[in-house]
Amino acid sequence: MNPYKNQKVCIVTGGNSGVGLMTAFGLAQFGHHVFIACRCASKAEKAVNYIRSSTGNLNVEFLPLDLASLDSVRRYVKLFQDRQLPLHLLVNNAGVFNTRGTTQEGFELIWGINYLGHFLLTNLLLETLQHSAPSQIVMVASDLALRPTSIKWERFVRKTPLNFIELYAVSKLCLLILTQELSRRLENTNVTVNAIHPGFVQSNITLGHRLSKYLGIGISPQESASGLLTCATSAAFADVKGKFFDYKQNEIELPDLAQDTELAQQLWERSCLWTGYNRYRLTTTPNSNTTAGVLEPYSLALSPTELDSITKTIIEDVLPKPPIKNHFYDRAKFLFMFRFGSIFLLLNQFRKKEFHMERHLDSDAVWSICQDKNLRQKLKEYLGEELLLWRSEIWVNYPSQQLIPFWHQDSYPNLLQGEGKTINVYIALTEVNEWNGFEYIPNLQLTPDVSVKIKDPFSGNRLFDLPEDLEQQAVPVVLRPGEFVLFTDQLMHRSIRNTSGQVRLALTLRLTQPSVHIVSSYSPIYSKPVLL
Repeated sequence: MNPYKNQKVCIVTGGNSGVGLMTAFGLAQFGHHVFIACRCASKAEKAVNYIRSSTGNLNVEFLPLDLASLDSVRRYVKLFQDRQLPLHLLVNNAGVFNTRGTTQEGFELIWGINYLGHFLLTNLLLETLQHSAPSQIVMVASDLALRPTSIKWERFVRKTPLNFIELYAVSKLCLLILTQELSRRLENTNVTVNAIHPGFVQSNITLGHRLSKYLGIGISPQESASGLLTCATSAAFADVKGKFFDYKQNEIELPDLAQDTELAQQLWERSCLWTGYNRYRLTTTPNSNTTAGVLEPYSLALSPTELDSITKTIIEDVLPKPPIKNHFYDRAKFLFMFRFGSIFLLLNQFRKKEFHMERHLDSDAVWSICQDKNLRQKLKEYLGEELLLWRSEIWVNYPSQQLIPFWHQDSYPNLLQGEGKTINVYIALTEVNEWNGFEYIPNLQLTPDVSVKIKDPFSGNRLFDLPEDLEQQAVPVVLRPGEFVLFTDQLMHRSIRNTSGQVRLALTLRLTQPSVHIVSSYSPIYSKPVLL
């Protein structure tokens, strides 16, 4: 008689200690094939040896997983899928409570480990789980998930704040929301998704938890894991979906936020964007015309590989090393001409590093983009055969930052003299989307209810107050890397706070015809106009 006739393949994240270790231990006792997923190989090895020697089940293994790195999650899934095994149970148990910092990709560390890493892991394993059905997913949440009253997206792309408990609670709330969303998406499959609150466990997650067993409070990891195992293996729970239980199998009522389907859809879409899973995208920027202010997206002739190489060069070599003459010129203008805009540019480049002027001539990488044949062709269709490039800007929008938050129109026509046409080009060097780019008001007509709020003393741009109904007409620009749009100076636009979790890099070029000249009072220019 085969003792492993009903053997299941299981993955337990954080299976090297605490509730995860006892869960892996219990599954091994049932004769299942258990994979412990954790970051520390030495701790995992001890856990594997302990389970094997105590249960006699040699089908206990370790595969490395660091949930603070999305690349590590992808490597883990590949390692597992290379084994060509089914997957019947995924226990998303790993978590941190009071760790501070950011993940490899720049997300808040607690939320990134507890939720986002598990989001990607679960979705990359969904197909295997469906092919192995009946199968189950168990999210280890917390009753602290009942506390949050809202989700503030910008906090996910910043370092852990002083109030880390709030981020922990939100991370567990997101697991409850994910439980509900996955249950809806897997409704017609034989894959169930549920969440469990493990209780106050005498574990090592915090100093208080470590001391709890000496103070006679809390429950043991064995007791907590016993409840989790019942939910994961009992026939009574085989058809239960989308529920939240405590370790005694009592159902906990879900908070309103966890049942908000619109919020769940938002979280799903953002998580797909943040992790690169399924590359959720809006449709590209809609076709438009000069009346709207933006001309439809086009693509550079550069291949993805060439563009990746150029983008890497710009980030690693061009931006960190601005020409010394530029800084000298700015300092001289400030000290001897009292041009305060110059010191503003200096401080901006040194501190925020988000705005870099006139970099097309000092870098072969940037200049190669300016000379792209597809770009030149589209510009010639609009301006004619002779193209005068008179200004350029590299814009870097870092996570949780916003470049120009006010509605404005560019003031560059004031810097030009003579008869001729002008056009601007916005080139996406990394993905531009509704979470990191800019938005504009199509077909805007300046009316009395569109008032000037203030005039920017540095750029001369007029900053506008727009009525709420007009703001609601805003359209986000959405571009793949290597795509570009042409836009006019009449475009009413503003930057979007970057909540994409990724750096957004873009190049803006200002072009005109040779019949147009730059006014002599225009000072922040380091290179003469150049013919493309």
